[in-house]
Amino acid sequence: MSKNKFIVVFFIICSLQISCGFQLRKPISLNYESYSIIGDSSPISKNIKKQFSYGNITEEKGGNGELVIEILENNFNKRILSLAGNGQVGEFELIQTVSYRIKTKDKWSNERKLEAIREYTYDPALYNAAAAEESILKDSMVEQISRSIITEINNLDK
Repeated sequence: MSKNKFIVVFFIICSLQISCGFQLRKPISLNYESYSIIGDSSPISKNIKKQFSYGNITEEKGGNGELVIEILENNFNKRILSLAGNGQVGEFELIQTVSYRIKTKDKWSNERKLEAIREYTYDPALYNAAAAEESILKDSMVEQISRSIITEINNLDK
């Protein structure tokens, strides 16, 4: 009897999961066979390359790809957002700005800018924790910007 209960519960869980609209993330499907990224070798371009590799789009060196992404500017700034009463830093703001343009069918797009902003509280007594938090925030900014570039490329054909 317990085996039958297990089967029933299993099918109920499966049907609930299917009915909720859950889908695994699929690799990107672009209408390009090859790509090139020029002007940058930062984590943003590495993340874009990783996404393209999931979609089986090959990389061409030297800007010879069917799709060319030129990173014109990639700036990271860290500035003080607030000070505590004793004059020590209380909060930092991290700003990542990327300017780029895209070439498809031998035509360059206009320059585009993306910006990601994060804030975090800083406590000098917890320096290691603050450094770890800053690193995680930088990674999330890179992920956000690279995902935005991929989404824009995906929407170019539509």
